[in-house]
Amino acid sequence: MVRLTYYFKEGCCICDTTEEMLNGLREKHALDIRKISIESDDELYELYRFDIPVLEFRDGSTLHGRIKKKDLLRKLEENKE
Repeated sequence: MVRLTYYFKEGCCICDTTEEMLNGLREKHALDIRKISIESDDELYELYRFDIPVLEFRDGSTLHGRIKKKDLLRKLEENKE
């Protein structure tokens, strides 16, 4: 299993693409995804508004912006529980 936090904003096409990629990998990699809208918190909005989507992993590392599938797969392998 891989646990990660997914920071996104409604109406963001890059976020939608990333979510589709995550959904396609969910079963194979046993993903436990915690979704958080940056619009739900002013601090999160200020922190991530230019970086969304942001994927934060158990080891504290992140991927953001236009996330490449190969980079995501590498992070998933590194963060397996």
